[in-house]
This record gives sequence, C-alpha cells and structure tokens, in this order.
Amino acid sequence: MAAIKNAATFAATPVVPAAPCILALLLCQPLNHTPWGCFTRSESVFDNPERTIAFATLGKLFKACARETTCPHFGLLVGQRSDASALGAAGFLMRNAPDVITALNELVSNFDLHNRGATPFLEVSDETSLLGYQIYHRGVEGSDQISDGAMAIGWNIMRTLCGPEWLPAEIHFRHDRPEDVGAYRRFFQAPLRFNAAHSALAFRTTWLTRKVCLADPLLRRHFLQYVSEIRRHSRQDFRDKAHGALLLLISSNRCSLEELARHFSMHPRTLNRRLKDSGTSFRDLYNAARHDTARQLLRDTVSSIDAIAGLLGYSGASAFNRAFAQWEGVPPATWRKSP
Repeated sequence: MAAIKNAATFAATPVVPAAPCILALLLCQPLNHTPWGCFTRSESVFDNPERTIAFATLGKLFKACARETTCPHFGLLVGQRSDASALGAAGFLMRNAPDVITALNELVSNFDLHNRGATPFLEVSDETSLLGYQIYHRGVEGSDQISDGAMAIGWNIMRTLCGPEWLPAEIHFRHDRPEDVGAYRRFFQAPLRFNAAHSALAFRTTWLTRKVCLADPLLRRHFLQYVSEIRRHSRQDFRDKAHGALLLLISSNRCSLEELARHFSMHPRTLNRRLKDSGTSFRDLYNAARHDTARQLLRDTVSSIDAIAGLLGYSGASAFNRAFAQWEGVPPATWRKSP
C-alpha cells in the first residue's frame, strides 16, 4: 500500500513520468547530442524511471532534442516507440477493457494519474469520432513536439485496441505545417490537417464498438482495484480537475456551469460548493481556462484573432483584445509577435 500511496502523491507543479525523457535521451545518445542541461540534479531521470518530472521539463527536453539532432519531428519519433504501457496502471486497465469505447473513456478518466500537464478527450458523433490531446499547462516550450508524440502514442493505442487493420480517417495538428511532412505521412498513413482546432485522431465511429483484442477479464479486475487504490490516495485538487475539464469544454464550445456540472455528474449547486471549498469559483476558472487557451492558440496556430475570439466565446475581437490586454498587458496581436 505504501508504494501505491507514494506513486500517487501529486506535486503542485504538473508532472509526467520520467520514462519519455529517458527514451528521448537515448534517441539523442547515438549523435552525442544529449541535452543534459534540461535537468537539474534533483531531476536525474536515470536514478529511477518510475519517478515523475515537471511537465515543463519534458517540453524543454523535447525542444532541445529537436534542435540538437536537427530533427524537427523528434517528438513524433519518441511517440512512435511508446504505447498504452507508457500510461502505467491506467494503460493496462484500458488494454483489458471489453470494448474500444470503454477503453478510451477510461483513458480520459484516468489520464490525470499519469500526466497532470495535459488531458485527452473523446468526441463521438454519428460518422466520425475524435481522440484528442490538449496541453493545459501554461507556457510549455516544445508543446508541438509533445503533441506530435501524443498523436503517435494515440495511433499505437488504437492499433493495439482495434487490431492491425485500424487506420484513422485523418490526423489533426494544432501547429503549423512543417516543411517536410514525409515522416508524418509514413507513420500515420492518413491525410494530415495542420493548424486545426485540436491535435486529434479522427476515425470512423464504428470502431468504438469493436471488442478489444486479447483483453483479459482477470487482469482487468486486478487493474480496476489497483487504479481505485491509486485514486483513493491521490491528492489532486478538484480545482485542477475542473480547470482541465473547462479547457476541453471551451474547445468544443460547450463551456458553461451546467456543462461542467454534467461533466462531473453533479448538480450545479453541488459543483459551486466544491469549487468554493477548493478556493475558487466557476467564473475565475473560466477566465483562467480562456487565458490558457488563448495563449496556446496564439502561440501554436495561425488562427485569426476573430476566430480565436469566437472559439473563446467573446462577442467579438474587441472584447477579446480588452480581456487579453488585462491578462498580458498587451493586445493578442502584439503578444503573438513577441519572441
């Protein structure tokens, strides 16, 4: 039990497992360009690959590796070499789910046990569904590298769940189109869309009803209990969970107190009490989520100011300009041009 409790203790700073960093460093080693400067002495990841590191450190490492290896798709290479097992107990739980939609819903529900700087989401429609990845930690360097890696991991997860015949209908990336898309085309084997609203895998909704390949009910029961124990000892604040949920709701234009309450399966009055107990309010969290999303869209996409204002629920660009200037001290167009 002590091991579970220690593994589930969260720091105030968003963290991720150290394993992706080790893989990144190993990929750099053959070129003798290992960027050790990204780590402080307390973050020596080779001491224990099960430990966690700051999410911002992961971004710095990926960015440094891409620069030092002159490989602009470095994050994609790291993701190609990872799968559901990289998610720890949550990954093994989804790997033994009865069907694909159960597996993906459990991925969304339990991802915070693995990673507190980002969150996956699942959007289901009649014809096409999206499995996406949203970074919500502010000012992360190398966010495009992390997102590329996440898309590759998602692709591998879907292949594991559905079988080798699975292929996506399209791959969405929030960042600009790179000069060379060959590595993306070769790996994903699907049409690519850059400067999209989300980083996500688009696939036929009929795949969600597919039985998970080689799922083991006995292992599933074991990992359900194990994840439940981790969750019971988790110290993640409800405010953090609500903030992450609001980021997803903003991106799907469904951001309201009622929608957030529905997300947590509670009455709006109960939600307000939980937020008050956590030292915040819906309005404060909504503004913070708008701020974070605005920075991401301005930094990682070429979306127009008008389009960003609309996505964030502002009446127009003028209202968005005023709000952003209050946050950052300058209008969004000026902030976007800054280094």
